[in-house]
Amino acid sequence: MARTPKRLKDIVYQFSRPFAFMSVSGPTLHIYRLTLPLIATFLSCAAAWFLPAGLDLVGDKSVSDYMATFFSALPGFFIAALAAVVAFNGGDLDNEMPDVKLSITAHGDTVTQPITLRVFLSYLFAYLTVLSFIGFFVCLVGSLLAPSVTEWIQRIADLGSRNKWQTASELAFTGVVAFVSASVVFCTGQGLYFLAERVHQNLLPGSVEP
Repeated sequence: MARTPKRLKDIVYQFSRPFAFMSVSGPTLHIYRLTLPLIATFLSCAAAWFLPAGLDLVGDKSVSDYMATFFSALPGFFIAALAAVVAFNGGDLDNEMPDVKLSITAHGDTVTQPITLRVFLSYLFAYLTVLSFIGFFVCLVGSLLAPSVTEWIQRIADLGSRNKWQTASELAFTGVVAFVSASVVFCTGQGLYFLAERVHQNLLPGSVEP
C-alpha cells in the first residue's frame, strides 16, 4: 500500500510532462507562451463584444465547428515533427542551449539544469500536441453543453441578469478558445523556425536562445 501514493505521483508526473514546456525558462519564451496569446485573447473577446451580431459560437459553421476541425488536424503533424526531432542527426541538436533550463525529476530527484536543443524541441511539440487535444475537446464539450448552459441560466437567473450571464459564458468560451488557438499558432511559428532553420545552425557561444 505504501507504494501506491508513489505510483500515483509518478503517473501524474508522466501525464503532466507535455505541459513542462510552460516551465522551461528562457529569455523570450514568455512572449510566445503567454504575452502574445493573451493579447490575441483580449482582441478576440473585444471583437466578439463589439461586433453587431456577435459570434456564432456553436452549431453548424460556427466558431466551435471550424476550430474543432482545425485542432483535429494538428496532432498528426506535431507527432510527426516530434518523431523527426528524436530521429534527426546533425546541426547542434545535442548541444546545450544558452540560458535555457528546465526542472526534471528522475529516480526521485528533481534538478534544474540546462537542456539541449533536442530536448527543447521535444517538449515544445509535446506541448503543442496536448494543446491541440485540449482545443478540440473544449470546442466539442462547449458545443454539447451550450443548450444546457442556456437552460441553467434561464432557470437560476432573473430576467434582468440573464443577458449578463449569457454574455459572460459566451466571452469565457471565446476567451478559452482564443487563448488555446493563439498559443498553438505562436508556439508553432517558433517550432517551424527551429525545424526549418535553427537545427541546421551551430549554437554560437553567448548566443541568445528563446
